[in-house]
Amino acid sequence: MSAFAVICLLSVLFFATSCGGDDQLSVEEARDRDGSVVEVEGYLIERAGELRLCEAILESFPPQCGEPSLRVDGSAPGPSEKRVTLLGKVEDGAINIVGRV
Repeated sequence: MSAFAVICLLSVLFFATSCGGDDQLSVEEARDRDGSVVEVEGYLIERAGELRLCEAILESFPPQCGEPSLRVDGSAPGPSEKRVTLLGKVEDGAINIVGRV
């Protein structure tokens, strides 16, 4: 195999692994990115009048937020027992919504 072919193959492999795939972070990963705008995946659960993006849902009635979680600030869809992806800036234990993915 020529050197050119090897370089092309390595380039394709590099871009396939670095550009593709899921860009969403878990709630736990997002909490470590304070100050960053990120896509975060989790469950929206309302707790004491406050909407939270939760890593998991606890098996209880009504559903409760499994930690870790982020307080949701800004315009977001209502509570959901299905996983959602939100785009927002993470600051001080909260995600300030920029959009929904």
